[in-house]
Amino acid sequence: MLNSNHQQDLAIQIEKNYESGEFEKALEISAQALESNPPDLKAYSARWKLIVEMLSEADARKKILPEIEYVLSTHPEKTEALRTAFWGYMRLPGDEKNVPNSLFDEMLQYPKTENYQTALFILAKRSENTLQKWDYYERVIDEFTTSDAPIFSWYWSAHSEMLRLVETDRSLASDDLLDELIERCLKAHLFYCRETQQWLGWAYTDSVKWRLKFNVRLDKALETLERAEIRLGEQEEQTWLIETNEGSVEEEQEELSRLRSEIYLRQERWREAHDGLVANAPDFLESVWARFKESSINYFYMLGRSAEGLEEWETARRYYADAHFALTPHVKAQAGLQRVFHQIEKTATDTYEAFLGDTEAEYRGRESADLERIRQKLITPRRNQTAPDFRLQTLEGESYTLSAMSGKVVLLDVGASWCGPCNMAIPEVKTVYKHFSKNEAVVIWGINDGEAPQKVREFLNHHHPPWPVLLDPQRQVREAYEIEAIPFFVLIDKVGNWQYTFNSSNLINGQPLIWMVDALLSE
Repeated sequence: MLNSNHQQDLAIQIEKNYESGEFEKALEISAQALESNPPDLKAYSARWKLIVEMLSEADARKKILPEIEYVLSTHPEKTEALRTAFWGYMRLPGDEKNVPNSLFDEMLQYPKTENYQTALFILAKRSENTLQKWDYYERVIDEFTTSDAPIFSWYWSAHSEMLRLVETDRSLASDDLLDELIERCLKAHLFYCRETQQWLGWAYTDSVKWRLKFNVRLDKALETLERAEIRLGEQEEQTWLIETNEGSVEEEQEELSRLRSEIYLRQERWREAHDGLVANAPDFLESVWARFKESSINYFYMLGRSAEGLEEWETARRYYADAHFALTPHVKAQAGLQRVFHQIEKTATDTYEAFLGDTEAEYRGRESADLERIRQKLITPRRNQTAPDFRLQTLEGESYTLSAMSGKVVLLDVGASWCGPCNMAIPEVKTVYKHFSKNEAVVIWGINDGEAPQKVREFLNHHHPPWPVLLDPQRQVREAYEIEAIPFFVLIDKVGNWQYTFNSSNLINGQPLIWMVDALLSE
């Protein structure tokens, strides 16, 4: 039997060994949790997390499921054991699908507790029946007001999820009910922000976006923006915005102005809408992603619609073209171009097809110029810093050393299997790999950031990257290259200098990595 002091330290020891890359030692230490009486819940939880990371899904289930049952049957603190068991099930692939109904039934025996709210929220999440989901979320909201341990984020999330259900099935709520639900969601979100010291503008702008989405009570949306602007002038709000969310007052002011302009657009206040949209337009040439992302395409459409309302046909044509000929066209932009065509001066022989062809040609020239400006802004600044060397191995034990790559351009893709953006970027990195596949002067390596071999193996089996993936259990690359977040791309020139960094998954057709590699190859 383990004494209480040892129990207290056990979870910490497991975590420390895992973080330092000593996976087998961490697993060995975690076995001591099996000796604790009563069960050491923190140690068991740390052990289950470790098992999921280190073993295959089948082997993890074989170990974890009996241990969960043991904890439930022997721990004297029933509510704590239920909570630990729930999160044990949630660690397995499939998340809430693993949790048996019997556990939810037990959790629902403890009203006014975190267990009760958790059971309701997860039952709502995994239910396939819309009305049942709605009922569960209403119960989450009711429970919050009486709970001794309210979960602030779920109180707000329950309101948000109900609004998402209305998006799917508009018949769920009348305009009056929808108006009420948006107001309740705003209050819940403001409550959450105050409790967590998040800037309140987040709640205000979300509420306005819901009203715009459903086109309901836009007068209230304007009132909400006024409240947000007043709050933005307060020192507390600015502190929360800057320190907690790393935002800026200026950017938030622009966002509020953009939303006001969008409301004016819906109200057909064309001049106010157009002037506001132009004055507060985001930087579309910040990156390739900024130029082509969905919100930018929608912004181009709104600019076109407001210009059309002002009967400024050439301006409307340009913005509608930006929205229509983009990589993902706006669904309403072509109809806007058709309306513009019928309004402009033309001869009897002018056709819509010719008009559309000329408009696309003008757009393609503008797009090429935009991309060149983005490229130049990207490749011009250089780090000119000696790249820290490292020696890492693949799963098969094959060693790779950076310093041995002299004379080649090296692209390092640092990521992990648990990182959603890292996985989203893989098809684009494959595009980069294919682009340079016949160029022996280009090397692409994946660097796995600190995961156990089993997770790396699952990643390889799922994504099949054609480049080597090197294991970095002690995260030496993260430390050497000052990496704070992944995915993180490092580009090293032929003489071993670290020249470029790109820390985003927003790669469109392999850009901007292709531009950066090309720039280094040209030297």
